Amino acid sequence: MKNSKNPLLKSLQKVLLALLLVGFILPSSLALAGDKIRGKYKVIGSVEKLKGAKQVEMAEFFNYSCGHCYRFLETSKKLRDKFKDKLFHKKYPIYWGQQTAIPAKTYYITDELGVEEKFTQELFDTNFKLHINIFQPRVIQRLSQHYKIEQEIRDGMKSPSIEAKVNKSLALFKEYGGDETPTVILNNVLKVTPSISGGSVDKMTENLELIIGDILSYN
Repeated sequence: MKNSKNPLLKSLQKVLLALLLVGFILPSSLALAGDKIRGKYKVIGSVEKLKGAKQVEMAEFFNYSCGHCYRFLETSKKLRDKFKDKLFHKKYPIYWGQQTAIPAKTYYITDELGVEEKFTQELFDTNFKLHINIFQPRVIQRLSQHYKIEQEIRDGMKSPSIEAKVNKSLALFKEYGGDETPTVILNNVLKVTPSISGGSVDKMTENLELIIGDILSYN
């Protein structure tokens, strides 16, 4: 003879199962941040640390062969124009697969020389408009001649401090669980990517505008 279960117990089990499923299904942003900060993101730190923030650090991990990163080069200007000194945009170049570290090293060399923004635009344009492989040494050499920084680039490629900066970028990307570019980390608490935002960089930029605005008004 089979034991019949108590109807009340069975009902309680169903309710408990439903609550557990909701807990697993809800995105971490909704589960932890509630309605304090709108937008789409993944919570990787304590949202409470965002309270009273006077400035937002937007750490961007990018790759020179990434079309989304090329687009964000333009759309991110909208964020900087809107939030001005309340937004600190820090960039971290990364590379993977068969790519070389040369463009990433070039980023840090040109950053120290004060020409990073122009040189980064040049590298992206060379890759996407001219369809030239910028991960080759001769390409960087040609561009450095144009900017009259050939010797600085040559010396920087051998610099332990430049190599350390590139390695730090790769380590941080791994630490944040990065698997796509651009990956944006806001104040070490919120993670935003194109896929999280809806698939496009334009949606991601709109999403970031909403999130950053809420962070700066979160008291």
